[in-house]
Amino acid sequence: MDSVLVTIKHWVPIITYCPVNNLPDLIYVSITFQDKFVELYEARKVLRKIASGKKLFMEDIAKLVADEFPDAQEVAVRLLFNRHIVKVKKRRI
Repeated sequence: MDSVLVTIKHWVPIITYCPVNNLPDLIYVSITFQDKFVELYEARKVLRKIASGKKLFMEDIAKLVADEFPDAQEVAVRLLFNRHIVKVKKRRI
C-alpha cells in the first residue's frame, strides 16, 4: 500500500491577538497527517475554536493544535505574508 500525505490548510485567516502588543494577528494554520484522512470542515471548526480571538503566542497555538490532533505529523502556524512561521513536527518512534 502506498503511503499518503494529507495536508489541511484554510484560506480565510484566523484573527488572534499578540500577547506583547495586544494588536491583532492574522494567522494561517496547516496540519499534515501521514496515512490518515481528516475532514477539512471539522478541522477548520476545531482550529477556530482553539485560536480565534485568543491572546496567544504562535508557539502556544501550534502546541494546542498538535495536542488536539495527536495523529498529526506536522503543525505549522504562520502570519500573513509568511513573515513568521512556527512548526511543530512529531517523530514516529
